[in-house]
Amino acid sequence: MPKTLAQAAAIAMAGLLSYATPSHADFSLKGKTVTIYIAGGVGGGVDQFARTLAPYLSKHPPGEPAIVASNMPGGGGVQAVQHLYNIAPKDGTAIGTTNVGPVVEPLLGTKTLNYDLQKFRWIGSLVKGDTACVVWHQSGIKTIDDARTREVTLTSTGVTASPTRSALLMNALLGTKFRPIAGYDGGTSLLAVERGEQAGICVTLASLRTTRPDWLRDKKIVLLVQVSLTADPEFPDVPRAVDLITSDEHRQMLDFFLLPHEFSNPYYLPPGVPDEVLAAYRKAFDAAVRDPGYLADVRKRKQTIAPRHGAEVAGLVDRLFTTPKAIIAR
Repeated sequence: MPKTLAQAAAIAMAGLLSYATPSHADFSLKGKTVTIYIAGGVGGGVDQFARTLAPYLSKHPPGEPAIVASNMPGGGGVQAVQHLYNIAPKDGTAIGTTNVGPVVEPLLGTKTLNYDLQKFRWIGSLVKGDTACVVWHQSGIKTIDDARTREVTLTSTGVTASPTRSALLMNALLGTKFRPIAGYDGGTSLLAVERGEQAGICVTLASLRTTRPDWLRDKKIVLLVQVSLTADPEFPDVPRAVDLITSDEHRQMLDFFLLPHEFSNPYYLPPGVPDEVLAAYRKAFDAAVRDPGYLADVRKRKQTIAPRHGAEVAGLVDRLFTTPKAIIAR
């Protein structure tokens, strides 16, 4: 009898465990459509990267779902992030990708937001930061010193978006006179520079290589300063902001500002999504970014990627929230 009871208890426990922790194979998106909410306008960098990845990302989750794009550029991308956090379904049929602005907004913004970065389920990220503040070749601005002596208008997607923050931070740390003009989306912000409406933009070089490769190839823009942790090898003579700073406090401010750029173009699921769904998407993302077809498209479209695993992205998000409050306030 004791042996029989023990066996029965073991069988019952095994059944409970299998119910409580469903296997990866139990999750499938077969016959379903996944919407990827893009926190940027059509034609912008985050949009181009997402549309390049989507066909390959759809190949690798269980069930190989179709993926459709939904652009939500409002509020510098905050609209899309809030939608995913508060409204989107939590069954794996909704994922998001964003620019840097909504990532830093909870820490640097002045308004209350309806999302918590640490509760998102992070799938991975595509790009490491390589932001530069650039001007059109006919603007009359040639160097960072020129930008310290005269006002330089720059396009931006929002008053709290990354292009605006980059410009204002350079003003505070380097004494430039950048004046960001908000209200554009990812595509129109570049058109405004081409048309001469504004002098330039603070933008990632990865984005320009994808959306406007001729700007770099034909020297249609002048790079004034690189707002990134590492110098771009193609532009060794363009100064980095970090090399122009002498104050320890200013260096800490810049390090904090640049940290979100280390996981640019992240992909994430809403909070509350089951662990097995997150695991499936992380596995799918890691497979997609190694897919030979995807890598061929990346080269064809002149995109530069540096993928990070979802667990690493989650760790970097948590690290943001350990920054000393005095540095964030400054």
